[in-house]
Amino acid sequence: AEMARVLADSNHVPLHRLSLLVHSVSIMHKSLDGMPEDENWKALTRNSANLRVYIMAFDVKSDDMLRILKPSIPLERIHFDSYITCVSGAVVDLISRQYDKFLTHFILMNDVIDMSGFPDLSDNRNEDPLVLLAWRCTRLSLLAVHGYTVWAHNLIAIARLRGSDLKVLEVTEESIDFDQGELADQ
Repeated sequence: AEMARVLADSNHVPLHRLSLLVHSVSIMHKSLDGMPEDENWKALTRNSANLRVYIMAFDVKSDDMLRILKPSIPLERIHFDSYITCVSGAVVDLISRQYDKFLTHFILMNDVIDMSGFPDLSDNRNEDPLVLLAWRCTRLSLLAVHGYTVWAHNLIAIARLRGSDLKVLEVTEESIDFDQGELADQ
């Protein structure tokens, strides 16, 4: 928060890119109480109108991400990489609602070794958070998913929603799953 206040001062050169690294180890040793609040982000973007933020999160719990992701962050790129924890569908949904104007890159990687299969972000809901991300985030040009279940029909929906604007759609073959009805039709 203090860094955001200093950078928001009008006597500083406006920022164009801010890259933030959030790691579970740093969160364990340092409280999230010092994170910028929404007012801090608003002040920073007033002085830096073209600011775009890139967040790289390593093994950050979904609850912590929900505390970090403020509505006024001009988030352009986000990269989740997990070895211990998994990102929740609620976090993906929040990102798609809050950052629909700026988000261009969304990378979701999970290396959690779990013999029961990859986590499913849709949590058996009708709406898949990745499909909603592709629908809401009209500037999305890169979507990469590794180690999470992506249903084949949702993968098709994502590709159709973004069309040729989606320059990279990268999904690990093992992540793609089919409904039993779809398998019977194949």
